[in-house]
Amino acid sequence: MASTLNGKIHAPGTCPGSKADARGGTGWRMDCDPDMHVKMCKKIAQLTKVIYALNTRQDEAEASMEALREAHQEELRDAVAETEARLLQDQGRAGQEALLQRIQALESALELQKRLTQEALAQSATCRLETKERELRVEAEHAERVLSLSKEMLELKADYEKRLRHLSGHEAPRWGRLSQEGPDPKAEPGCGPEMREVLLEVERLRVENQQLSKDYARKAEELQATYERENEAIRQAMQQSVSEALWQWQEKETDLRKNFQVQESALQAQVRKLEGDLEHRGRKISDLKKYAQKLKDRIQDLDVQLKEARQENLELKSTAKKLGEKLAVAKDRLMLQECHVAQKTDDMKTEQVSESEALGKENGLEARSLHPQQDQNFAKECPCTKGGTYAQTKKEADIETEYMKRQYEEDLRKIKHQTEEEKKHLKDQLVKRLEDLVKKHTVEIKSVRSSVEAERKRLQKEVETQLEDVKKKSENEIKQLEEEKAALSVKLQNSLLEVLRLEEFIQQHKVCPPRGDDRSPEVDCQHCSILDTQDPCLKSNEPSQTLPRGEDHQDKLAAEEGTSSDEEERIEAPLKEGGDPLLPLGSLLEEKAPEIQRLREEWQSQKARFQAQISQMQQALEQCASDHREDLRELRQLSEQERGQLQRQLQETVQQNQATKAQLEASHQRALRMLEKAKNQELKATEERLKKESSHSLQIQHQAHRLELQALEEKARQELQGELERVQAQQGLLLESLRQELSEQRAACSEHQKDLEALQAELRALGSLDQRQAITLSPGDSEDHAGTAEEAGSPGQTGSPKGAAEQEPREGCGLREENSELKEEVRRLQAEVEQHQQEALQLRDQRKRLEEDQQAQRAREVELLRQEHRKEMQAMVADFSSAQARLQARLAALETEPKDSGEKPGKGASRPEDVQLIGRLRTRLKEREEVIRQLTNLGKSRLARTSPPCLRTLRPLFEALVRPPCASCFG
Repeated sequence: MASTLNGKIHAPGTCPGSKADARGGTGWRMDCDPDMHVKMCKKIAQLTKVIYALNTRQDEAEASMEALREAHQEELRDAVAETEARLLQDQGRAGQEALLQRIQALESALELQKRLTQEALAQSATCRLETKERELRVEAEHAERVLSLSKEMLELKADYEKRLRHLSGHEAPRWGRLSQEGPDPKAEPGCGPEMREVLLEVERLRVENQQLSKDYARKAEELQATYERENEAIRQAMQQSVSEALWQWQEKETDLRKNFQVQESALQAQVRKLEGDLEHRGRKISDLKKYAQKLKDRIQDLDVQLKEARQENLELKSTAKKLGEKLAVAKDRLMLQECHVAQKTDDMKTEQVSESEALGKENGLEARSLHPQQDQNFAKECPCTKGGTYAQTKKEADIETEYMKRQYEEDLRKIKHQTEEEKKHLKDQLVKRLEDLVKKHTVEIKSVRSSVEAERKRLQKEVETQLEDVKKKSENEIKQLEEEKAALSVKLQNSLLEVLRLEEFIQQHKVCPPRGDDRSPEVDCQHCSILDTQDPCLKSNEPSQTLPRGEDHQDKLAAEEGTSSDEEERIEAPLKEGGDPLLPLGSLLEEKAPEIQRLREEWQSQKARFQAQISQMQQALEQCASDHREDLRELRQLSEQERGQLQRQLQETVQQNQATKAQLEASHQRALRMLEKAKNQELKATEERLKKESSHSLQIQHQAHRLELQALEEKARQELQGELERVQAQQGLLLESLRQELSEQRAACSEHQKDLEALQAELRALGSLDQRQAITLSPGDSEDHAGTAEEAGSPGQTGSPKGAAEQEPREGCGLREENSELKEEVRRLQAEVEQHQQEALQLRDQRKRLEEDQQAQRAREVELLRQEHRKEMQAMVADFSSAQARLQARLAALETEPKDSGEKPGKGASRPEDVQLIGRLRTRLKEREEVIRQLTNLGKSRLARTSPPCLRTLRPLFEALVRPPCASCFG
């Protein structure tokens, strides 16, 4: 305002200093703003270049990661394809693994049973602990609920009693005063009984709560007892069923033992089959080794690429740090520029002050010489103009500096925010890509494993089917050979019997006794030779070769039988007619002597031929048996050697695969650990920040709540105090007014008594004649006098009864309101008690429903377990019975073979092996029976403590026990 007034009073050229200062300040400001603007633009351009470079690097890193990912996926696909091809080639490995597993199964049966029993016991213990914990938890929750309800009831009762005491303390003097004045028949007599009713209701509710808690405890005990009874019944039933299962499994095991020797032949066939695959597998193993080496190289390349990606990430982080440092340097430069600008402004201010002082002095001298009065005004107002321009320039400079500071700070914030967002975005992208890679690796590994497992199962099934086919074919061939053997033996016996019959017939019908005596030893010798030839034919049991020319021999025997029968008929005809037997016999013998000689010669030749054939057959059989045994020994040795080589090669490949897998897992785990560390650090930082913010906000809220509560409490206290003081003042005023009324009434009564005494004295003074009239009239006069006296004294006393009459209805209304409030409070308490009762009933219903659901679920589980157990038992019994039948048949065959071979003279060297085999089998059977007896005893002693779910683990145990032995036990 002073500068505007001076500009109006003085001429334009009177005060040029202020205008020059203003022009200088604005010019400097215009000079300073473009420089700062250019500098800021340069900084912004540099930052945009840096951001663009970061973005381009990020895009390049993404492209490289995408290329690496695609290459890795292609390599994984190639690896999967190659592994599938290798797996298709490696079809025999599953069979070897199955054989090894069968070899180890019998040895680990006892350990498996012990472990399974321990696991079953542990499972039962955990189930019991869980049920007990669940019951304790439910009981604790119910007890807490009951305690909370009882605490609420006690708190309500204490509050109610406190209010009653408070009201009784406030109303006791008033009721006492009213009782002294006189009982009011219109007062409410229901306060005391209502309070008693409320107290009785509270006591009744407490008793009901105690009764409910007792009922709940009783029901819980009953449920526990029923649960224990059901568990005991289930345990006994399961024990009985398990004992029956053990007995059935014992029978089944005896059946399964009969399959052992059948499997021996199958294993021999499999050994022959595996011989051709060994060389092929060796080549495959070498190929797999090469492929594993390739995979190792590829893994190393991937590790190198991962290291390069990490290095690029570190370089990006270092560039970000450098940018932060550059921003800090730019900030320092701006601060220095601000200081320089401030110094310049101070210098300009000093210069402006000095110039303004010099101009002021010159203007002052001119003004004094021209206008002395204006000099005084100018002296008064010029400092104001100077001060105004200086302040204005200072304000403008401060505003400009503040604006620049704000703008710079905002730019810095934006740049920091952008860099942080970029960093977070890069980290998130890297984390996501690494997670995707890890997931893909895991998925591909799982798929490869699943495919390998499926291929292994398929190969195992194919091998089993092939073994079954070979087994069936061998059995059929054995049956056919046995049938042929039986047919040949029958035919040979028939032919020998015919020959013997002919010899006996010829011996009986000899004519000359000396010739008969001479021929008898020959016949005996022939009979012995026939028996000798019959015994090895009957005792030979190996049907390796059939008899040569068997059909021709049978035809000849049939022809001889026919001729012999014709001769017998011809000889027996005359004997039957009853003539002399010697004559026809002699004639017949003479006639048939050349025929008999011919027959004897033919018989001797046939006998020699048969003996030669039998000896050839025996030699051929022995040669075949020895060749077969040597082949078996050589095959076993070769199979053992190749098995050892295959096992070693498998171990080596497994170790190499495990090493590669360990390296891959280690690399994956390192990457995951780095990612987890980064994530954990970020999460910890964010959690700490959020915790600090939340704790700070919570503290502020708590403090605000505390202050509000304190203010409300103070306000309520003040209001209650004021209300109490007002009520006490009203009660005091009421008592004072009542006391005044009582004193006035007493004074009026004393005056009435005085008037009555005066009237009585006047009436006594009257005559005896008018005494009765005076007596009759005296009450009316006294009443009139009393009424006049009262009328005379009433104007002074009308004020106090009217005030009392007005105050009494107010007090009555207040008491009625308090009484109604108390009744409402009692109703509210009753409603809350009913609500608590309803909640308790709901809790009971929920408890019952939960118990019923649990019982139903247990019953369903028990039924399902029983059904599964029945099915498993039926299947096991069927398998066991079939295996037992086969094993018994095989044992019977093995027992009969040594008996037959013991009588054979040429087979004494090879039969002890079969005897040893039978002895081994019997010892194995005895050991198995002892083990099964021990297991049944352990099961009977321990199954009383096991839970029903343990039955699920018993089937693998007995399957392992009844699994057939390996081929080494027969070797």
